Amino acid sequence: MAMRAARRSAGFVALLLAVGVVVAAAFVDVRELAAAFLVAYAAAVSVVLGVLALTLIAHLTTATWFRPFRPRAQLVLTCLPALALVGVLLLLAIPVLYPWFDAANPAHVYLNTPFFIARWVVYWAVWIGIEASLRRARDVERSGDIEQANRRFRRAASAGLPLLALTMTFAAFDWLMSLTPDWQSSIYGVYWFAGGMVAALGLLAVLVRLIGAPSAEPSPDDVHALGKLMLTFILFWVYIGFSQYIVMWSGDLPREVTWYADRASGGWGLVAGLLIFGNFVFPGLLLFIRSVKRSVAMLTLIGAALLALHCVDTFWIVMPGLVPVRWWTVLITVASLGLLSAAAVVPMRLRRRAVPARTLPPEHLGGQPG
Repeated sequence: MAMRAARRSAGFVALLLAVGVVVAAAFVDVRELAAAFLVAYAAAVSVVLGVLALTLIAHLTTATWFRPFRPRAQLVLTCLPALALVGVLLLLAIPVLYPWFDAANPAHVYLNTPFFIARWVVYWAVWIGIEASLRRARDVERSGDIEQANRRFRRAASAGLPLLALTMTFAAFDWLMSLTPDWQSSIYGVYWFAGGMVAALGLLAVLVRLIGAPSAEPSPDDVHALGKLMLTFILFWVYIGFSQYIVMWSGDLPREVTWYADRASGGWGLVAGLLIFGNFVFPGLLLFIRSVKRSVAMLTLIGAALLALHCVDTFWIVMPGLVPVRWWTVLITVASLGLLSAAAVVPMRLRRRAVPARTLPPEHLGGQPG
């Protein structure tokens, strides 16, 4: 009891410090604060959407290994409305963040403020709508009509996956790639998705330790399946990143290679090296070991590292050329991540109290038995 009270007190102090840092940053440099918020927001949203994608894939393929992870994934998805609400701050930051914003020339066909806002609304309507369709299917499941619930889950997944892929791609174009409107990459959205999937798998591994569910504890085979999928998406992430790089390098066009030149020079080159070794080489080598993939403790450590490095990856994508980076910029970004995490935890806690995982029998925590 005393330990729990101490953790709550420490969390409250950390929250106050994060609020203080963000408020101070608003007085120091609004553009720097907006850039830090964008990093935190893009990273957080990609992770939650990665969890949504995993849930849809599990229902579509009737993946039995996902059963013990599903209650935890459901908790993560409850924070989508909160993230949508917080995202209004991104819309307010358009004038200071995006170089295409020009009140004197607002007639660009795609990159203009009204259309940007309209697309933002569509993205969130689709994502929240997909989660709502899954929630309605779960209500049918709780009523006892498992066959009808499974049909609804599969319908939601069949329609939701293509919509999720399309909206995530264009959200990456709008929120991140349009920071450099003269530079384009057709697989930019896939890179953002791949990083989010890696971090989402890492989050689920961490939540196995953080959130106990007596009726939904993963077996070694379930943990092994999570580890294999984690390795798969690590390889997919590095494949997409390398493909994008090699296309730009072989084209050797000044307007294309500049983007990578900015992210390979000075200290940014060290960050790129950290991402290659920390997000690919080290976890990849570890996950080739069968015993590591079957260990909850090891996957928790790897998952926590992948989550942190996904934030670093987003920072590396957004910051070069946007604002001068200093220790204060990093501190604002960490504070923004902390506040976003706090905003996400509130609906997760409310949902966990309202519908605990044990209300579902173990055999109904995933799709049909495979």
